[in-house]
Amino acid sequence: MSVVITVHGESESWHSAERGIVHLAVALDGPHRERVFSRALHSSDAVRELIVPLAATNGPISRWTSDSVRVTSQRPWNNEGEQLPLVFAASIDFSVRFREFDALTNFIELVGEIDHIAVNYVEWELTDDTTTRAKTEARGRAVIDAQTKAREYAASLGLGTVTATAIADSGMLGVSAAADDSSTIMGSASMRMSSTGKGGSSLSLKPEKISVASRIDARFNAS
Repeated sequence: MSVVITVHGESESWHSAERGIVHLAVALDGPHRERVFSRALHSSDAVRELIVPLAATNGPISRWTSDSVRVTSQRPWNNEGEQLPLVFAASIDFSVRFREFDALTNFIELVGEIDHIAVNYVEWELTDDTTTRAKTEARGRAVIDAQTKAREYAASLGLGTVTATAIADSGMLGVSAAADDSSTIMGSASMRMSSTGKGGSSLSLKPEKISVASRIDARFNAS
């Protein structure tokens, strides 16, 4: 007797973050366009003054980007249905990638003292080399998981020979997929204020582990 066995193979591993990306924005509004524009530029210049020295060769910042100033306007309405004068809003987004977490924490503390700045979130990553290696290992373990399942199914039928006939990324064998192959899930940051010896406070960041997962489909002949 020969039987076709089709299974999912899965693998997941967790890794400590190696890079942190701070996403922050300058954001403010007001009734005068020129004043709003000028204050936005002033705040963004202050942010750049913090970034540039840290982005020097072999510095803690490996890459950063920022947008141009965006100014929009709208006429809001009050609770009585009356349209109010124009309100102008300015915004500038920054993305700053750190290779050193102590410098990242210190940067968030310093940038938080600049007017009209909001740190939106911190995104955690692995280096490219670690990501490539982790995905390769995850795919191999997913294949082993599929083989193990197929052999267990075959054994329950009294069959002893199991031969792979097809292996594919999840969903490519016509089997309903739960997720894409080798998806990397970025960890999020937990932030807290901790007291210092001088009675002040300092920011403490604790990155979560990063999950690297692989999911495949495999088809076997068992006899």
